[in-house]
Amino acid sequence: MVGSFYVDDLSKHFGGFKRGYSESDFILFGVPFDSTSSFRPGSRFGPAAIREASANIETWSWRTGMDFEEVKLHDLGDLAVVHGDAAETVRRVKETTEDIILSKKIPVMLGGEHIITLGALRGFKDAAVVSFDAHFDMRDEYLSNKLSHACVMRRALEELGVKNVVIVGARASYRDEIEFLKKSGVNYISSQQIMRVGAKEAGAWLKKILADSKKVYISVDMDVLDPAFAPGVGNPEPEGITTSTLLDLIEEVIDDRIAGFDVVEVSPAYDSGATAVTASKIIYEICCMAAKSIGL
Repeated sequence: MVGSFYVDDLSKHFGGFKRGYSESDFILFGVPFDSTSSFRPGSRFGPAAIREASANIETWSWRTGMDFEEVKLHDLGDLAVVHGDAAETVRRVKETTEDIILSKKIPVMLGGEHIITLGALRGFKDAAVVSFDAHFDMRDEYLSNKLSHACVMRRALEELGVKNVVIVGARASYRDEIEFLKKSGVNYISSQQIMRVGAKEAGAWLKKILADSKKVYISVDMDVLDPAFAPGVGNPEPEGITTSTLLDLIEEVIDDRIAGFDVVEVSPAYDSGATAVTASKIIYEICCMAAKSIGL
């Protein structure tokens, strides 16, 4: 599967440095795909922008007391995608994720639009997913397309079951979707609820929901953050959470069950680089949290 990836030069490796595959615990790959974008396209350029930013920020994690340079991460490069073909792209992500899991390593995926998360979840088959997102992504179809970024968690719900899908930070929806959520019993917490009760209480709720999960996969859609912190996304929504609150919540969730994670929906054309920098920092912190929790 490595043959389906490409990296042109060292500067394009995440963090600006590269470890060998066999010696690494985390395997990172980009998926430059945004063919179902509904508002502002451009997340196909997200992986490149995140990599560039990652090589130009400091690596010390104050949250974990460790340096990202201690994290053993290998960057495979970008998946060769078929633009306009979400089904094939999801299939390739699934196979890549399966290969990484078989080698007993933790996949880290850079998006690209949110539909790619479905491929990673299909690779695991049995992981609960926590989706940090301004949107529920629970439409049955969008513009007659069932494999749209607006439908990714609906497909996950169908395949994983209601107990294995949790939405965090949502604040953008429409009546039919809300009625579906109530009927199906999906677990979620809105950005307003998080801001009212605080990250500690929201994190306690999350841990209770995930108590029986054997594996946990984290998906961070960057529009979960308020546009003040992440303007460079495809579908920005006001009244989002802060970067610090997001990381506080993730810190409450991560333990030795962390199976993998992704950061998606960075559209670098719509800001001056701040969103890519923030995405890079989030990846640094999640990797350090995971490494510390698992004892890597």
